[in-house]
Amino acid sequence: MISTIIFDFDGTIADTLPFSFKKFLEIAHLLKIDDLTDKEIIKEIRSKSYQELLKGSFKRAWLKIPFVINIVKSMQVELEKEMSNIKFFPGIKKILFDLKKNGYKLAIISSNRIENIDKFIKHNDLDIFDFVHGKTDLFGKAGYLGKFLDDFDLDSSEVIYVGDEIRDVEACKKVGIKIIGVTWGLHTPEALQKAGVDYIVKKPSEVFKIITP
Repeated sequence: MISTIIFDFDGTIADTLPFSFKKFLEIAHLLKIDDLTDKEIIKEIRSKSYQELLKGSFKRAWLKIPFVINIVKSMQVELEKEMSNIKFFPGIKKILFDLKKNGYKLAIISSNRIENIDKFIKHNDLDIFDFVHGKTDLFGKAGYLGKFLDDFDLDSSEVIYVGDEIRDVEACKKVGIKIIGVTWGLHTPEALQKAGVDYIVKKPSEVFKIITP
């Protein structure tokens, strides 16, 4: 029986996508990806994992995972200046409060900086989470999910994750946690389904229906 719901932050709760897409395009131009239009680059980003991008459209002999991680970290530092302007995805705030009222424990596990998440929580009077962890490794979320289960003495069957990225799906599958994929975030429904997501939702109210049938 589900007792705890873990949420991703960017692309699931907070609409940081306009900022992220702008930065992704800047990176693409830096890499001189001239064979694709901006629209095509965004389509690539929304349909493929980071590893697939590095082997495909973003492939460069000198471009390695550590470089990508450093880029993402610098993006997150820049994002801190914008956090007071970042909005909720429509309907998600109500669902968070509804789940809390129904007795569920809520958590955030994100690769974003904890400073950014805390700023968003305080700015939006969202102090309803039992656990918030930021700055997970870009490709190491499974380890943090496993540690979360151990620290709170939870079985994977008691937890469900809500996220928007392929790497969220991959991490959850490694530790046996079911995942709800949201269509309003980074990756497309098709990409999430291909990765093996357990559920797909088009609006936040559907998250509530899955968790509280």
